[in-house]
Amino acid sequence: MGPPLVPIWVSGFVALFRRPEWRPLRALAIAYPVVLVVTLVSGGQVYYPLGLLALLFAAGCVPTADWIARRPARRRPLVVAAVVLNAAVSAVIALPLIPVDVLGRTPIPDINQAARDSVGWPTYVGTVADVHRGPSAAERARAVVYTSNYGEAGAVDRYGPAYGLPAVYSAHNQLWFAGPPPETATVVVAWTQNLAGLSRYFGACEQRAVMDNGLGVDNEEQGSIVVVCRDPIGGGATVWRQLRHYS
Repeated sequence: MGPPLVPIWVSGFVALFRRPEWRPLRALAIAYPVVLVVTLVSGGQVYYPLGLLALLFAAGCVPTADWIARRPARRRPLVVAAVVLNAAVSAVIALPLIPVDVLGRTPIPDINQAARDSVGWPTYVGTVADVHRGPSAAERARAVVYTSNYGEAGAVDRYGPAYGLPAVYSAHNQLWFAGPPPETATVVVAWTQNLAGLSRYFGACEQRAVMDNGLGVDNEEQGSIVVVCRDPIGGGATVWRQLRHYS
């Protein structure tokens, strides 16, 4: 449903208001701009309104078919060309067709958040593993890996075993219920965006690395940091309750 097909879903939006027989479905047209505003105001993800946009597109196929039927010889090729062009552009933007080592030199990361956020995870986890190897063997035995969000936790869970990393913990959303880490875990290797926000829960925190995917793609994790924190204030269970967050 890229730019070449905008006229189709716009015609669906208009038709839901103009066609009397579609009156029972008119709420769908009203809901779309409402959801756009709510998403913008609440800082939601850009894809939240897409379910309603798909309904508008489906509705727009009806007036589009009527429009083609009035002059099929001239209008059908225009619509077919728009569909083909849209498919080609969407494939390049949405699918991993561009080599990752040149992706950062294209406009795709700025257009498609999913494309840029798919880059660099093995490298990032390798950086966490490098920091985890830094403390002494005795400290590593008491160390756990902590991440600030579920994306980072998923990456460590996926790639961490190959680096010998222990189980990962995160206090983000539902993952909080998988904790807390054992009370013996007095050393935390933390992948975070905010050193100051984490350090107030520990006796000491030291930054050890800055994440760099090496590909020039400025995604959400680029520039985040890995820190080593020791001695949770009040014990691990107390800190765990304070770390809980939703977004």
